[in-house]
Amino acid sequence: LLCGFWYTTSALSSNTGKTILNQWNHPVTLTIIQFAFVAGYCLLFMSPFIQFAKLRPPTGAILRSTLPMGMFQVGGHMFSSIAISKIPVSTVHTIKALSPLFTVAAYAMLFGVKYSPRTYFSLVPLIIGVMLACTFESASNPTGLLCAFGSALVFVSSNIFFKKIMPSGSQTSSHKLDKLNLLFYSSAMAFALMIPIWCFTDLPLLAADSVQHPTRGHEAPHSIPYYFFMNGTVHFAQNIIAFVILSSTSPVTYSIASLIKRVAVICIAIVWFNQNVHPMQGLGIGMTFLGLYMYNTAKSDVERGENKMRRVEATRDMMLP
Repeated sequence: LLCGFWYTTSALSSNTGKTILNQWNHPVTLTIIQFAFVAGYCLLFMSPFIQFAKLRPPTGAILRSTLPMGMFQVGGHMFSSIAISKIPVSTVHTIKALSPLFTVAAYAMLFGVKYSPRTYFSLVPLIIGVMLACTFESASNPTGLLCAFGSALVFVSSNIFFKKIMPSGSQTSSHKLDKLNLLFYSSAMAFALMIPIWCFTDLPLLAADSVQHPTRGHEAPHSIPYYFFMNGTVHFAQNIIAFVILSSTSPVTYSIASLIKRVAVICIAIVWFNQNVHPMQGLGIGMTFLGLYMYNTAKSDVERGENKMRRVEATRDMMLP
């Protein structure tokens, strides 16, 4: 049931964002409003009236630990919004499906992790599938494609950073935050970091041209404020549901759920926007799904490689296992 809600809110988040950007092309503004909605909903659910959790007062340790999260969120979500404004949602998420390739490449080149041939073989259909999907995408835009790749790279870098540079350990246990506090501080930090970027990019455009007209696509059935409210709400929901699923399942189960989510978001986007899919593009998307499935079946090899890397480094640093 939670996975069903997660897939639905993720698809709605991307599709309502695309609908907004079709009518009102300001991706940086969309991103900063998303962060504002997430932080606002966190405050609402931690208010004395609801109080799902208690708001932790900000400390230096909390701010230092959530600042990198905010920085990665700014880069990842801003690239994603720019990509969605220029190319179809299905293409953006197909490119983001290359995350396993970036992860394996980073661990192999930067940390010397050795993977089995099975792991490398699983990346072949993934790479070919994404290439076909992008090559036969009639509405492809170089900037949009680059931003989609940039978003995938930022989120992979974020995962590696928090595993490798900021591992959770006893030294940080006293500063650990619950789900709502963690989501609030990371989103609030991202919102604060977005303010100067927004003032430099979108604010002059909004001041010069306050009334926007549809730039492409058909008229949306609802108003822009309605879509902003819907987008902010489902964006918060997908974040908190992802936290709940991650905390209540094993990493392997979460990985498989994420794979199915990617497939669901791509398929729902194609239906939502009544998108014409070139047969070769459809083959590419299908091969991407196959590559993701093969990578997940080889996930045990990936985990063994990462664990081996951590043991070698622990030995080198004279740390206990």
